[in-house]
Amino acid sequence: MNNFTTKVPFSGRMALLAIILSAFAFVGQANANEFSPKEKAAIAKHHQIIEEQLAENDHALESTLQSEFDAQVEDSEQEFMQLACTAHGMDFDDTTGVCFE
Repeated sequence: MNNFTTKVPFSGRMALLAIILSAFAFVGQANANEFSPKEKAAIAKHHQIIEEQLAENDHALESTLQSEFDAQVEDSEQEFMQLACTAHGMDFDDTTGVCFE
C-alpha cells in the first residue's frame, strides 16, 4: 500500500504576511464608505441643489393649486349669484356680478 502524503512547508513569514495582507484588506473595506472633504463638499452641494429644486417645485405646485382653487371659487360664486338672482325673479350680470330687474 502506497501512502502518499504531501508535506507543505509552513513558513512563519508567509503566515505573518498573509495576516498583514488580510488586515489591510479588512481595514480598506472598513474605510471604503468614508468620503474625502472634496467628496463631502460635492455631496453637500448636490443636497443643496435638490433642496432648492424641491422648494421651487413646491412653490410652483402651490401656485398652480391656488390658481385652480381661486378659479373654482369664482365659478361657484357666479353660479350661486345666478341661482340667487333667479330665485328672487331677477337677472344676473356676469360683468358686474350683481342682480338687476
